[in-house]
Amino acid sequence: MYSQSAILTAATDIVGYQTSDDTNFAGLPSYLKTSNSGFYVNDLAGISLELINDARKERTFNAYVQQVHTSETLNLIQRFVARQKKKLETKELLSNVTIPQVFNDLHDTITKDSRFVGYAITPRESKSININIKEIGLQSSASESFTLYLFDPTQQTAIASDTVTCSGKSVEWTTLDWDVEFDKSDGGAGSTYLIGYFEDDLSGTLYEQDWADGAAHAAMKITRHYAGLSPFRFNNSTLSGVELPDMQYVESSLSCKTSGFVLRFNVKCDITDVLVDNITMFGEAIQHAIAIRYLRDALYDIRLQPTTTSAKNRESFAQLLTDYEGALYGGYIEDIGYRRGMLDNLALDFSELDAACLKGRADKITKVKW
Repeated sequence: MYSQSAILTAATDIVGYQTSDDTNFAGLPSYLKTSNSGFYVNDLAGISLELINDARKERTFNAYVQQVHTSETLNLIQRFVARQKKKLETKELLSNVTIPQVFNDLHDTITKDSRFVGYAITPRESKSININIKEIGLQSSASESFTLYLFDPTQQTAIASDTVTCSGKSVEWTTLDWDVEFDKSDGGAGSTYLIGYFEDDLSGTLYEQDWADGAAHAAMKITRHYAGLSPFRFNNSTLSGVELPDMQYVESSLSCKTSGFVLRFNVKCDITDVLVDNITMFGEAIQHAIAIRYLRDALYDIRLQPTTTSAKNRESFAQLLTDYEGALYGGYIEDIGYRRGMLDNLALDFSELDAACLKGRADKITKVKW
């Protein structure tokens, strides 16, 4: 998985347009007049602002150019990721795992003491693992409505919060969709996240189990490859309103009892950061993908435009389209065989950047012994 919005932000000015006498150049957004990668779309043979103007059809020039940059950037990244999944062992790691996996004994209630109670989550050291807290399951002695908080120790206030409700002793689920990761672009690295509630917000009581008992402890067996997980109960003296508890007490606050609620996790390989950190490597490929789109749109333009009506121009466009597609995606050449494209070489460059999610196949030969 990856964030399309993060990719588009990183790729905003990855390719642009060289200065042109065409009147449409002056009106282009400033970010399209520069190129962080050094590649310009109209540097390619046959690609001019005049051609782009003819291919735009019913759209304005600027709206068309920006839409092509957005769609072709996302299309190219998706094709790259699809090839990665075939060449490397990228995969979904865990899906909808419920933790802890044990029913509550309604005779074992948590005695409230004005604490902050919940679970500590420490993601594995990886740039690519994303832990998504999908839902919370709540069971209470009475009807409840209180706030659940998610704290990142690099931030003083909660990075997420939501109202959780239940009507009584039957388990009810609330959707959260909260992400935690080892290395956050807007936070720090190596954090232990806290997800929990303040006991003073409860009207009734919740239930507990021994964390080490049977199926409850299976939570550690399931998640230990991707995250550390443990219940905690911060004493009132370590709290400051509804802000982050004093993290120097996190270890002494760990509990051998569960926290009164259960969670559902998805753990996935999120390669957003890897893609964003290396986005300029895609410059030439995105340049060609955009050029291919312009040529294809020009060839399919049914209007009588001066650059598209002559058979000679159409034949030239078709040949350029074939050449650029071959250069980008590779293909077979008669009597020669398969010629690698830019996208093939990009896939090789990305191998083994992350041991958890972008790992070479296990049968790869690394050395030879005689």
